[in-house]
Amino acid sequence: MIDFWKLTEDFKSGDPVQKYMPPGQLSPFVGRVLAVHPGLGCLDVQWPFGVERVVSDEVVRVNPELMRFLPPTLDQSYSSYDTRKASGVTWRTIEVPAGFHRDLAALWHKGADEVTAYDTLWRKHAVLGAQDDAIKDEVARFYLAARNLGVLRINQFVNKMATYWVAQNRQYRVTQEELVSRKPNCPKCGTPMRRTTYKMDKGARIRLWACPKDLYLLKATAILGPDGQPVEW
Repeated sequence: MIDFWKLTEDFKSGDPVQKYMPPGQLSPFVGRVLAVHPGLGCLDVQWPFGVERVVSDEVVRVNPELMRFLPPTLDQSYSSYDTRKASGVTWRTIEVPAGFHRDLAALWHKGADEVTAYDTLWRKHAVLGAQDDAIKDEVARFYLAARNLGVLRINQFVNKMATYWVAQNRQYRVTQEELVSRKPNCPKCGTPMRRTTYKMDKGARIRLWACPKDLYLLKATAILGPDGQPVEW
């Protein structure tokens, strides 16, 4: 059972968010939280086309790394257009009327399929000067972005972001980024760990990694690479 009331604690007014849409899509546009209602387990969100009350599990806070893939005309996160250009995605913000992407976002939000969205937008925006190929390309790119953003979001949970426990004998694996930097992050809190030496009985010394925040300790010999290979730092 999902605790919607608990989930609302993850949001605050002003947070930029994206909406989930089955099957596994994530909105290729951004909304902004206007109000949080813990007692109802709901949020009020300002989308580019209007305000909506949503259940807290219907949206996710925007990942800045994904913002560069979104149409700049629908950006409510105040992200940089220079970062957006680095993605290689070129949205047709000149070849289509100013309200085109807003209408496209509203159609996607209502669950319209790609063909329906194209037909609806062609009827409205072709008479305003938008070319057929521009309308068709933008709709296709928009729906493709929704699918790809959903996949990217899922992959973020699949790919671990810090050292994590993998075996009963207290072995841990580091991420590829940690392997390259030669410094693991704490499995408990994600803080970069530091080398230390622990003096055992009978004078034996064991090399450890220690978290400066919560004092979590890892034996250097218990740390494996991302594929389970031994590592020596």
